[in-house]
Amino acid sequence: MLPWGKSRLAAALLVLGSVLATAQPAQAQPPANVSFAGAGGITVHGTVFRPDGPAKSAIVLQGGSDWRTRDNLRLQAETFTRLGVTTLVYDRRTSGYSQTQRDYGVLADDLVSAVRALRANSGAADVGVWGVSEGAWVATLAATRAADISYVITVGGSGWGGARQTSWYWGNVLRHQGISGSLLTALPVRGTRFAIGAGLFPEADYDPVPVLRRLKQPILALWGDLDINHAPVESSRIFADALVANPNHAIRFVAGGGPDLYATSDAGFDRLPRVVPGYPAVVGDWLANRQGVHVETAAFAQRPTEALRPLAWWESAGAQGIALALLLGGFLVGGVVALIRRRGTRSSRWLAGLGTATVAGFVGILGWAQLSGMKDFGPVFLGRPLPWLAVQALAVATVVALAATVIGLRKPDRRRGASAPLAAGLVFVPWAVYWGLLLP
Repeated sequence: MLPWGKSRLAAALLVLGSVLATAQPAQAQPPANVSFAGAGGITVHGTVFRPDGPAKSAIVLQGGSDWRTRDNLRLQAETFTRLGVTTLVYDRRTSGYSQTQRDYGVLADDLVSAVRALRANSGAADVGVWGVSEGAWVATLAATRAADISYVITVGGSGWGGARQTSWYWGNVLRHQGISGSLLTALPVRGTRFAIGAGLFPEADYDPVPVLRRLKQPILALWGDLDINHAPVESSRIFADALVANPNHAIRFVAGGGPDLYATSDAGFDRLPRVVPGYPAVVGDWLANRQGVHVETAAFAQRPTEALRPLAWWESAGAQGIALALLLGGFLVGGVVALIRRRGTRSSRWLAGLGTATVAGFVGILGWAQLSGMKDFGPVFLGRPLPWLAVQALAVATVVALAATVIGLRKPDRRRGASAPLAAGLVFVPWAVYWGLLLP
């Protein structure tokens, strides 16, 4: 017997096999469709991928927030199949999960049902779970609910709740575009806090630590060193601290890996349609020997995350909604009425028009930022995207028109028809400062 021992020899052979597999076409049996009952009795549809020859293990894959169907996880399923692991992927439920409704407990129950369906379908006794991004929380939660889950693998698991992690990620995306100044606070920080207060960010403060502390199964937690989404430096420390009582856990980093361990050509800000080289070998090595503790410390630095404080009353969705109603009512409605009745001064009419354009432009930018994930703002000048720079210029012009209107009101005959735009202008100044429209 070699001095390595049997377990290390087996690990070395499995790693060698996984490396060779990534360079050759996969040899696997045809995928087979399956269905099973998820939480609440809904029917879930999935596909089982089987390797050619005896399977070494079996695993169920849990996607992240962008996961919709089993096809979203096919690349990962094929990666595990090349490692000799029977793999089940399935479609995410269409009820009980949306952009404004999320329950990780329900998703965890679906995952437990999927594990039992795979065990019944394949006959495998050794069945684990794999979760990516948000799915890392679901996978660990499922393992605490089902002792028959053999092991856990997480990829890009966040140690922070979704709000703090998302705010950090959005800040990275904006900085990568060359954006600086007030927009870095207005959108990733205040925009995220507002979304939470408005009920648009479900499970924003989910804490994965209590679940990790209860976890008994062996776990491999992986991050890419180019992960600009999940704060891997801080998250890996949080995972390591939470798992300290688990006798079989590993914290590992994969060189060159972007978010979710996809390959990247832009330092993590793009995703190539393949997994990063080295990822299959790390997984294969750990699957061959899941015993003991192996904790790597990140050898790279990243911008720290920022805690998001709760909204003050004047920042709340209700207060902001009232402010928006006053702004649009005073600028738009007041301006239209003044034009129809030919009241007010020229400056008050300019105030109404500029104020309306500024508010509408800001709301449009905020909506676009949320829908695009803070991407594709277009050309940047002086650290500002051109649309934001234009809205800031409108905000300054609105303040100038407000000052001119106030000066013009010294004459009593000019006060009629200017009161509504003037009142909106007085609300506009603190509102615009808060949202960064009047800040550098």
